Amino acid sequence: MNRQHSDIPAHPRDAAAYWFAHVHSGSFTQSDQEAFDSWLQADDLNRKEYQALDKIWQVAGQIPAHELRAMLAEEPEPPQQIQKRLKRWRLTISAVAATIIIVIGFVGLFMPYGWLGEPFYTAEYVTDRGERRTEVLPDGSILEINTQTTALVEYFENRRNVRLAGGEVMFSVETDASRPFTVDAGSGTVLVTGTRFNVLRDQDQVQIAVESGSVEISSGHWWNRRTEQLTDGLGAQIDPDSMTPASPADISTLTAWRQGKIIFKDQPLASVVKEMNRYLPQPITITDHRLDQVRIAGVFNTGDSAAFLQALHKSIPVQVILHADGSTELSLPR
Repeated sequence: MNRQHSDIPAHPRDAAAYWFAHVHSGSFTQSDQEAFDSWLQADDLNRKEYQALDKIWQVAGQIPAHELRAMLAEEPEPPQQIQKRLKRWRLTISAVAATIIIVIGFVGLFMPYGWLGEPFYTAEYVTDRGERRTEVLPDGSILEINTQTTALVEYFENRRNVRLAGGEVMFSVETDASRPFTVDAGSGTVLVTGTRFNVLRDQDQVQIAVESGSVEISSGHWWNRRTEQLTDGLGAQIDPDSMTPASPADISTLTAWRQGKIIFKDQPLASVVKEMNRYLPQPITITDHRLDQVRIAGVFNTGDSAAFLQALHKSIPVQVILHADGSTELSLPR
């Protein structure tokens, strides 16, 4: 090892912290890179410890880059300042270690896809437009999966995780306090041990409704995390920058899709059409936006556009234009 890095700690974990700080210091030279590569190649444990540290930092990617640079930055110093430099390196390593401890804490609390361990069970479920399916997981938990949904399931020894990339799932989770069940839906996270609840993710908007039991929902960066408890009959909506307070949810209406139904209760036509389109092979389009806020109520079969359009034509003044490709336009009569 060259003289510049003669102060590397002996223990691989401490040395990994040393190198991590140096790599991210903003003054990492070619000779530093060569010394770093030599250290990595010297022992498989060195590489393992550094990779673990790097994965933790990736999980904590929300930490602003300027704060990391400010904490780790080191200016080159002349040789006569070596003792002062060593002292500062110890402080830097301590700062990194403290940050990593904090990160590990937040990973354990909020991050279902951390670096600790590999899943013993993995499955990805994808449904097409108009398709519904039911899947039973290894512990007996049940996923009822609605149209246009993508869900990745990972079971670890100490936790059960589902990453909902988009779509809707009704979860019936078997109780297991030793392995919490987490649903990661982008801007929102749901943590449970055993309950029945529905999660709908539409891009960055997430809607949660609890049929029985309780869940903890959370949103926001770890330094400004907001959480809310939902129990039987309560729901909430999570957006990238906000979370609605818990409020009563009409569970039977929200989950009517499980019986192949859609229930609308005095809702604007624009949102009704958007919901119907989730199940239709060809879309319905409102071409005259004066219709957007017309209120609609009714119960319809998912995917049955003919019955929906017939009922719509009878209830409001609307012109229905059917195209050869199966798509439909709605406008006011001329």
